[in-house]
Amino acid sequence: MLKQLGFSLPALVIGALGGAAFLYLRMPLAWMLGSMFLVGVCALAGLEKKVRLTVNPRLRAIMITIIGVMLGSAFKPEMIDRAKEWLGLVILMVIYIPVATALCYFIFRKLAKLDPVTAYFSAAPGGLQEMTLVGEHYGGDGRSIIMTHALRVFLVVMTVPVYFRFVEKLNVPPMAIGRHMWELLPMEAVLLTACAVVGWFAAKAIRMPASQLVGPMVVSAVVHLAGWSSASPPPELVAAAQVVMGAALGCRFVGTPLKEVGRVAGWAVIATAAMLLVSLGFTMGTADLVGIDRAGLMLVLSPGGMAEMSLVALGLGVEVAVVASMHIFRIAAVVLAVPFAFRLMGLKPRKKD
Repeated sequence: MLKQLGFSLPALVIGALGGAAFLYLRMPLAWMLGSMFLVGVCALAGLEKKVRLTVNPRLRAIMITIIGVMLGSAFKPEMIDRAKEWLGLVILMVIYIPVATALCYFIFRKLAKLDPVTAYFSAAPGGLQEMTLVGEHYGGDGRSIIMTHALRVFLVVMTVPVYFRFVEKLNVPPMAIGRHMWELLPMEAVLLTACAVVGWFAAKAIRMPASQLVGPMVVSAVVHLAGWSSASPPPELVAAAQVVMGAALGCRFVGTPLKEVGRVAGWAVIATAAMLLVSLGFTMGTADLVGIDRAGLMLVLSPGGMAEMSLVALGLGVEVAVVASMHIFRIAAVVLAVPFAFRLMGLKPRKKD
């Protein structure tokens, strides 16, 4: 285990330097965005030939539990009375998903000339891992699928916080705010740790998707909704978790030739921009109808990662419960509906070479 963690050290050091640089520049979500950006640049520049760039999956999973506990700590008892208001968001999401998927499928299939299976699973706004696994099962090009989804998450996470900061003039803190490690009471530390451990293992036992994130978030949410605690993980731990998450995202570009990146990346950028425009259009047109402010609805509909969008929501003071829950619904809905819609569209599995 220690040897595997040692292999992660170069990527984490680079990620920490990127995070520190973004923090100095007062960029939003500095530790995560800076880490992701610098590690991604180094990966594409071929640094892997000299230094191994990787993040141990177990370390990443442990750090994600911290994010899960933090997201769960944003659930407050008074939110229970507003749960019925989420029905409008669910209906909106059910409309948004096929519209965004159809538009991106057109871009990848008709313009980028990807094969139908690869285009379809590249277009569906589900989780990167899930879409890649299912796409490869149906004969799609796994490398293209993972690249389009990695770029989608990368671009959304890089642009949405910056948009809120510099266009909407909303303050997205460069790092998490809360009581420092030395200010946390021992019993609070024990309770938060229990949320992470119990949540992760319980979710893993029932095979819940993204168990290391969703499990701790659910247990932490129950604890905080019940009023048993009002504490959240210290900002130092959250910053470390964000560095690990950002470095892991950046490492996804290791071994990807620039020529291949150039071939797929341009269309991935166009598709992501199209998704964001659809999200913005839905936000402007329906925010008043569903009873949520525009910043919150934009985060609900932005096709980024659940953890990343929830962190932006936390920074903006938007209801994290709503944002996190809707992203869980989006990913689950896409994963469940994709095989059915695949057959409905008349697509056929592609024979592997």
